[in-house]
Amino acid sequence: MVTSSETFFPENSIVYNNFKAYQKDFGTDTVFVMVRSEDVLEPYIFDYLAGLEVQLQGLEYVISTNSAAGRVTEQEVSSRKALLAAYDDGRLQSMVPRRDTALIIVEVPELEQPGAIAVDMQRAIDFVDRPPGVTVEASGGPMLDYQLGMIMGMSMGMMFGVALLLMILILFLFFRTVVRGRFLPFLPLLAVTLALAMAFGLMGVLEIPMSMILTGFLSVLIGLGIDYGIQVMARYEEERSKGLGVDEAIEVSITRMGKAVGLAIITTLIGFSSMYFANIPDLEYFGMAVSIGLVLSYITAVWFIPAVLKLIDKGDHGYREPGPGILDRTLERTARFSAGHPLFILLLIVGVTLTSAAAYQKVDTLTDFYQYFPQDIQAIRFMDEMRDLTGGTDTIVLVVRSDDVTSEKTLQEMLVLSEYLQEHEPSIQHTSSLAFVLADGGILPKKDDIPRLVDEMDPDRRRRLVNYPSTTLGVIDLTVEHLDGKRLDDALNNIRSSIDFIQPDMDITITGEPLLNNIIGHTMTEGQMRMTFISFVFVFLAMFLIFGSVVRALIPLVPIIVVIAISGALMWLLDIPQTSLSISTNSIILGLGVDYSIHIMHRYKEERENGANPNEAILTSISRIGKAIVTSGLTTSGGFAAMVLSPFPLMQWFGIIAFISIILILFLTLTMLPAMLILIDRQGANHLKYRVMLNETTV
Repeated sequence: MVTSSETFFPENSIVYNNFKAYQKDFGTDTVFVMVRSEDVLEPYIFDYLAGLEVQLQGLEYVISTNSAAGRVTEQEVSSRKALLAAYDDGRLQSMVPRRDTALIIVEVPELEQPGAIAVDMQRAIDFVDRPPGVTVEASGGPMLDYQLGMIMGMSMGMMFGVALLLMILILFLFFRTVVRGRFLPFLPLLAVTLALAMAFGLMGVLEIPMSMILTGFLSVLIGLGIDYGIQVMARYEEERSKGLGVDEAIEVSITRMGKAVGLAIITTLIGFSSMYFANIPDLEYFGMAVSIGLVLSYITAVWFIPAVLKLIDKGDHGYREPGPGILDRTLERTARFSAGHPLFILLLIVGVTLTSAAAYQKVDTLTDFYQYFPQDIQAIRFMDEMRDLTGGTDTIVLVVRSDDVTSEKTLQEMLVLSEYLQEHEPSIQHTSSLAFVLADGGILPKKDDIPRLVDEMDPDRRRRLVNYPSTTLGVIDLTVEHLDGKRLDDALNNIRSSIDFIQPDMDITITGEPLLNNIIGHTMTEGQMRMTFISFVFVFLAMFLIFGSVVRALIPLVPIIVVIAISGALMWLLDIPQTSLSISTNSIILGLGVDYSIHIMHRYKEERENGANPNEAILTSISRIGKAIVTSGLTTSGGFAAMVLSPFPLMQWFGIIAFISIILILFLTLTMLPAMLILIDRQGANHLKYRVMLNETTV
């Protein structure tokens, strides 16, 4: 399982590699231990802080610790009056932000398995006897990663379980079979479950990591993959009800629906394969895992299901089709209305689309990585509280490269740049650097004294400012208020402009988590546009190859454009931000929407070739395969609906929008698509009639 921000950046990302290099040279992971009491400025509380700090220092991987107990003398610790004086004069301010809260800051190395740190830290805290009325919490990077890893596993199992129950319910309500067998309607579910097991195993073989986004992989795939089995089995049912034998019905279902389903899976794969172009590894893994699962679902649909039917269905003759139910009658009325009022339907939908498109531009993009996580878990609540205590600040880091960053010339340039940045960028609250630490009243010490002063500095503080003893790298920390979106863009551009204006004689690299968030935001916007464009192009080409007509290739894309516009407006109305997962919604809508359209158009073409007029062809198509399409749409939307129960807001938002989008696609496939097919066929018939009349007049 992977929980860090590295899943948002490709391996060749210069920005992320610069950030990792900075962490390697200067960075460590930080664990914050928060000690609470009614009043922490009591001698016994400071005794407890000192004992807890010693216990934490005993852990083998702890680099350093810092607490209020280390900032006062032994005599002051024994006197409440002395502690109050130390608090009033500001010596304890950073370690005692409030009278009821004291902090212990623990520096640890970055480990690939943070669970070890989290468990050992908690054991060390529990080992020290706690005074009455004192509570202790620990948080930070390792604790967050550990808690997220546990939640991801539980989330995946819960979403899959809910999706499975929804599939059973939908199949029971909407997919009754004419072939004998109480459990036969659940055969598509069995087929897709086998595909899921194989796909999940292949993730391990192909080394696809389990990340926050991938936790929804199983529930999405069960909703998508069951579609193919339903379509094949529905056609088999239809042929058996006509009187065909088992072998003949299997042959027709595979050659007819197997072909349509095969074409549909190609377009769905195009939608998910476009995620490879998002330039976000997490999304690429998601697209790869779902694509593998879809192919396996198709294989089980056309091989496994017919094999089971051959073994189970022992009837020598066909079965009588049951009378129409509520869904059948609803579909028939819908088809008649669409066939009778095509122009009204199209004009109404065009109006809704234009209105929705205007709201799409107002959707915010969320780049704060921590907002994707459950906000009620201990580590996140703790980090929010820490942000409140520190004023909600972030740090933009300038990594300085020079032959010797401790030289008087370089230190002076660092001071000048820091002062200029703080004067010209309003978001910068204060700066920190080696030059700032050494300068007294803005004046650097004598050149000969600098090496000695650097050597005498506190090792932990020095390590965060310069790569001592080589002294070729240094940092300038810019503490800024929490920024996002355009404000962060403006601040970073202003910092770059200031560096270009000062032109210091040293190499400067900008890094830090605010920069990573900024890059993620731009990558998401560009990735969504790139994925949507690629999906449109390849889906259109696939449609053109299937139907051999530019007009008919464009027909399935029109409802897609409508749903994309409406889904964007809904995101704005529901205050759902654009995230690293939701940017794939357009591609998914494309793949799934065309999937349903192919089934309708393929059957419509078949009926027209059999001599039916446009209205009759639509009525027959909807009545014959509409039920299977509705069942497929409901099972697919159910797979996404299960995501709403995920503890991760990222998954919840995606589940809501995907669910609504699929329902809209289903509705438009049964209303707008038939209206378009009838209008185009009528236009073609009128054009042909005009040409015949013109030829007769000429003769």
